[in-house]
Amino acid sequence: MTSGARTITFDFYGTLVQWHEGVEAGFRAIAARHGKPAMDPAPLIHAFHAEGRRRRDTPPWRPYRDVLRESLRFAMNQGGLAMTEADVDGLIAGLSRLPAHADVPAALASLRAGGWRLAAISNTDDDLIAGSLPSLGLTLDAVITAQQARAYKPDLRLFRHAHEGLGVTPQQTVHVAASQPLDMAVCKALGIRAYWVNRRGETADPQWFPFTEVTDVAEAALSILQ
Repeated sequence: MTSGARTITFDFYGTLVQWHEGVEAGFRAIAARHGKPAMDPAPLIHAFHAEGRRRRDTPPWRPYRDVLRESLRFAMNQGGLAMTEADVDGLIAGLSRLPAHADVPAALASLRAGGWRLAAISNTDDDLIAGSLPSLGLTLDAVITAQQARAYKPDLRLFRHAHEGLGVTPQQTVHVAASQPLDMAVCKALGIRAYWVNRRGETADPQWFPFTEVTDVAEAALSILQ
């Protein structure tokens, strides 16, 4: 790699911070609030994610806070529950202060010590991501959001906006992410060197190759620093 390729971009939710854990906790709190603490949240979470994808990918662009609200409303309707403002506020508050995965702070510190610039590219709003950034243990060199680009991954415009702001070409970056259809798809399209962080024991999909599969960000950092 050339000396200009010293920039690593990261997906944020699920890759650096505990997104899935936060969503599950949010839905368990909602079920308890509605007097159903023993309810299995999995069907509601599935509906929430499916509706979120639909709303995110359907023009025109809308703030992620709105996507979350309407996705929650849809999921709760599917589960026979009436959404309240307390449900929305509780879920968004939790997702606005997610902790980093345990491996992340040390991994990022090692990459920073190795001379790499570190940036996040995330399908979110600026104010939503801000509360989770301190858990990383350092300040990223840049945080690029869908709000700034007015486009959500896998729309290439979000990555192009990020690369323009960072002053790099796609080939001068490495991207580390937990989503195949959102991130590995873009890396394939733009020719970005990619690491897929498979924290949840998923199956690699050959249609998004080439990428290097790792179990966490620490493993990706070790490979990058070699």
